[in-house]
Amino acid sequence: MASVNEAPPPKELTPAQVHALFDILTHHETYAEIEGFKSADAVEKYGYPFSSVTRTPSMAASKGTTDDDLKRPSESPILQTLLTRIVLSLPGVNNLPRHFWSVQVQGILSRLGDADLSESYDKGALGLRKTLASGAGSIIEMLGRGALGGVPKMEGAVERATDQKASYDLTKAEDLERAWEEMVQGWVYGDLVDRCCTFASKSAELESFSPAAKAAVEYAIIHLATFAHHVFIMSPEGQYLLKLMENVHNLIPYKMVKQTLRVGNAATMISGMMRLLLAKLSVTSITNWVGLTNNADDGMNLLQRIISLTLSWDSAEFKKSAERIAKERQGDEALAAIREFVSETKGVHGGVRDMSIAEKRSIVTAILMAKGNSDALNLSDEDHASYLEYYSALLSVHDREAITTALCRQPPDLFTQMVRDVIAAYDPIIRDVHAKVDLREHLEGGQGFIDDFIKASKPKKDGTPASVADYVELLMRNRALMYRWINALGGSCPGVWEQCREWGIATFAKFRQGEGDGGLEGRLKKLFSQLPSEKQAGVVKALDEHAAYLQRLKDLSKKRLQNIINETTSKSSTEPSAGPGMYLSRWQDILDTTPITPAQPTGPLRCGKEVKHTMTMGKSGVADAAAAGREQRKKLEEEAPKRPDVSLVIRELGDPFKEVLKEVGGPR
Repeated sequence: MASVNEAPPPKELTPAQVHALFDILTHHETYAEIEGFKSADAVEKYGYPFSSVTRTPSMAASKGTTDDDLKRPSESPILQTLLTRIVLSLPGVNNLPRHFWSVQVQGILSRLGDADLSESYDKGALGLRKTLASGAGSIIEMLGRGALGGVPKMEGAVERATDQKASYDLTKAEDLERAWEEMVQGWVYGDLVDRCCTFASKSAELESFSPAAKAAVEYAIIHLATFAHHVFIMSPEGQYLLKLMENVHNLIPYKMVKQTLRVGNAATMISGMMRLLLAKLSVTSITNWVGLTNNADDGMNLLQRIISLTLSWDSAEFKKSAERIAKERQGDEALAAIREFVSETKGVHGGVRDMSIAEKRSIVTAILMAKGNSDALNLSDEDHASYLEYYSALLSVHDREAITTALCRQPPDLFTQMVRDVIAAYDPIIRDVHAKVDLREHLEGGQGFIDDFIKASKPKKDGTPASVADYVELLMRNRALMYRWINALGGSCPGVWEQCREWGIATFAKFRQGEGDGGLEGRLKKLFSQLPSEKQAGVVKALDEHAAYLQRLKDLSKKRLQNIINETTSKSSTEPSAGPGMYLSRWQDILDTTPITPAQPTGPLRCGKEVKHTMTMGKSGVADAAAAGREQRKKLEEEAPKRPDVSLVIRELGDPFKEVLKEVGGPR
């Protein structure tokens, strides 16, 4: 029964409460959809452009594909909305055949879903896939909110975006924010996309378009620098990712690609590039070609070889860690039991993980008990730590082999056909651009930027990690590369540029906000009004707390933006600051609440917050560099406000909200 002093719930939510409700529900739904792709079923329930049945190329050829899935509601409405409304209409992408999505992409996603890739819970640390997936999710949810809820219209902002007399102080955070918002208003509600495209085709000095454009570029660069800094410096896995990136970069045959681009005839150049990237050189491929054999697995092409080599080098380090432990504990039956468990089915792995969580036992203890080891509960901390590291290393080896198999070894070769389809779809664009633009020059610029990026991301000579200001400097130094490419494309390839212009105008128009009860705001208010009055009070309380939390995040983001501006303009020797962006705290919150196996044989489950400074066990060679960003991570943690408990809102409105998304989202 409600308290006498408790205020009755409002009949209608305020704009701030609606905004908080939308934020909570889209945040939850986005990550639920991404998590769903751990299962192969997720892609079959996705809807258009995927199919309800995962087919092989031969099945698709015999039965064909239909557009029946256009009518089928998606179980991933936010992801489907962004894919169908933004990505599928991109120039070139709109030429891809339906089977590219329903056979090639769907087949690879299904394979990865069936591959039983490991969880952060099992490894006792936040892995790279978890970090990248949650980071991508933080971007996707922002785009999803814009596509579904629209961008609120601001009076006079469109005119100010092109006003040559407008003034912006580039040393003030509020002016950069205002310039960015006004440019967005011009893109969404005005004709700014068209005007920007026309200007870019005539000048490589893109920032001279208007004072607002110059300030907006500074704002965008700081946010891009912050994202890169968070991935490569703030994350314990960042330096490990940088190492993978460097390995791939070193394996790409840039010299051969540049020589191929020198060929004047576009058809010959494309044919040569496809042979370079996709030709398979193996004994099996040769015997298949001459007709002596008919083996579906005919080796790997260059792209697959790069993937395979990078992951195999990576896997070798984990194998060394596992072999070291096995050598130290020769004859240990527990290691044999763990090794045997790794090869079990996905269902067995999930069952033991569930038992570990339910009974508050570590994953290693649960494995050994499932294998009949009754002494598992009495393991010493030293033995337990050794077994957990061994299990983590074996899982890392398994993951890399499973990814390599899905992309490079498992017949039919979906990856190669996928690349062929992409090249065929972009063939007209490639021919036009190759005839009018020196692609070698821009490739050399891109190669140089990657070299510069890798160098800037490594610790400095004194051991200190790169700061956000260092990344800002890097992007400022290299922005002319992007400007020249845009100007070359716009000025020399009018046909291609016109496609980009049309896509931009149509896409930004989809971010306009709907009005009235039929809009998303009206639907959210209706969902709330349908709740029992006794639950409305609790929901309103949670919404008010979340609205205050969002305001604190906004204030913190503006403060950090000002700090970065001060660092980059004054070149002061103050302590480096974290970068701006409300999404950073949301991203970190997902990682902090990730369940992690107990540190002892039995005990309470840990969460990501307790292991956020720990790399996945078994990774070597980058531990010192990863530790260098620990102080910055701690500072970020101390600054961030605590997220309120909004589980009641999700529990009461999460499912109804998803049904609303199925109605308003999807292809349009």
